[in-house]
Amino acid sequence: YWHLYRQHFATDLPMRLMEDLVVGRLDEKDQEAIDDQMAKLAEENEDPYVHEPKRSDVLIVHGDQPMNAEVPAEILTASYLTPQELFYIRHHHPVPFIMQKDIENYALEIDLTQFAEDLRMEEKKIIQMTLEDLKKLPKVEIIATLQCSGNRRGDMNSVKRTSGTSWSQGAISTAKWGGVRLTDVLKAAGVQDPVGLTEKNGIQKHLRMESLDGMKASIHMEKATNPYGDVMIAYEMNGEPLSRDHGFPLRVVIPGFAAVRNVKWLKRIEIADSEAEGAWQQGLNYKTLPPNVTDAKDIDLSKMPSMTEVAVFSGITSMDVASSKKKPNNGAGAASHKAGQTVMVKAKGWAWAGGGRNIVRVDVTGDGGKTWEAANIVQGGDQKFGRAWAWVFWECEVPATVKKDGTFELASKAVDMAFNSQPESVSHGWNVRGLGNNSWYRVSARA
Repeated sequence: YWHLYRQHFATDLPMRLMEDLVVGRLDEKDQEAIDDQMAKLAEENEDPYVHEPKRSDVLIVHGDQPMNAEVPAEILTASYLTPQELFYIRHHHPVPFIMQKDIENYALEIDLTQFAEDLRMEEKKIIQMTLEDLKKLPKVEIIATLQCSGNRRGDMNSVKRTSGTSWSQGAISTAKWGGVRLTDVLKAAGVQDPVGLTEKNGIQKHLRMESLDGMKASIHMEKATNPYGDVMIAYEMNGEPLSRDHGFPLRVVIPGFAAVRNVKWLKRIEIADSEAEGAWQQGLNYKTLPPNVTDAKDIDLSKMPSMTEVAVFSGITSMDVASSKKKPNNGAGAASHKAGQTVMVKAKGWAWAGGGRNIVRVDVTGDGGKTWEAANIVQGGDQKFGRAWAWVFWECEVPATVKKDGTFELASKAVDMAFNSQPESVSHGWNVRGLGNNSWYRVSARA
């Protein structure tokens, strides 16, 4: 367990949590014998991370076993479609190492056992579809943004410590995904009326997904079968085959949902009456608890939904002082602008909302929210109404007030088509897992 989940060594949290469970300490000789045994096991067994793919040196790495890396702010909005090699990486395990023979024998398993009677399937209840089979179905391409549920967790840590990778704003990226619609796959497997099956008996049904690395997740079938929900099984990314880091040979793309539901290295899907089992769906990992709850033992997790459709977010990736209303003080060792002075700042950034909700406005302030400037949306503003799966890029020139220390602060907040807006304070949304931080994005710089 510890050899595989090495992210636990990056923090003292696991040890602190286990302190109360200590029942005694081993004799030094016994401890040495165990250490020797563990060293021998390490020599005899292959390191599970030995076959990791090569990554770009540009990415900001938070941990490399498993790999968790984000996109630097200065290149986050350099290209509307994020190149594969610069797409953020969030893994729970080593990347599956697939040999050529595995690729040749690879097939997606579609388990319809629970509904075999409804589908009048007498024998073949588990269908196998090869890559070749899938590529015979109509190909679709969808531009969609994926964002880690813990993006901007670092800001939450400034309020109170959370559990997980301390991401800045760069655990988000966008690609053009190529593949086949999930509904077409289900029809090819024998589910002629996916929507009808979803509504049958009034019991909510779920699409369960399982990865080659053992990760399990699920979504409700209402999203999975919605003809305008654009759920797909992808084999391409920006016109190229999926790379190993991003799901080769297949991954699910569920536009508008938390990235954890977009299962990589897809091995199996199943229609079922209940959610997927495991920590990533039913455990604490992706459940946003109330701010007052710091111990999962204080709440019934089964009554808390996992993250699926997400909120509205924005970020600032570039700031340049364009001009000031007073001549700067260029004295040696002094700040170039005096406290209270107003400087004009050119800013750029991104905004995105879950659920396909279009971004209708991005507001930017340089005086703590006293006044606001509406940004110009320069890319992504022409997406279909209610199917805006990708981010927008924006630009703005905004007056900012210089503080006593010679710095200024900008903050952005996006507004989506339902007129949901980002909350001002990160403390209002604080949760012990550090999920879903969509407070105003704030960034400071020297004037």
